[in-house]
Amino acid sequence: MIRRRRIRDDGPARSGRTEDAFHQWVLSLPWVVERPYSLGTPGVRAFAVECAPLGRRELWLLTGLPLRGIAVLVPCEAARAIEDAGWGRPVSPMPAGRVLVAASEHATAQVSSAEALVLSAYSCAMA
Repeated sequence: MIRRRRIRDDGPARSGRTEDAFHQWVLSLPWVVERPYSLGTPGVRAFAVECAPLGRRELWLLTGLPLRGIAVLVPCEAARAIEDAGWGRPVSPMPAGRVLVAASEHATAQVSSAEALVLSAYSCAMA
């Protein structure tokens, strides 16, 4: 079961200590590991699923990008659903039928929308 954080307020999704809490929450998801990211962009963090029992090893989340702070890698069908929900917009096709989707302004402004985006991408990475 995928768990969502309990939140008191649906205010800004990422700022100061909230950003640290967000990264800690991401790392608390089962089989999520942080990967090195080296495109010469300081502050960018990359997260992957590494699940040996399911044979899954996949990059699925980037944070700290100039796009909107959060971007996910999902299959094309999921990218369309994410865009329809207003959580993000596709910005670049990727190998293996994946799409890089940047968080929408709505998703970066609302904790619940940012979490929905992230959990959708996590679900895709685990499927």
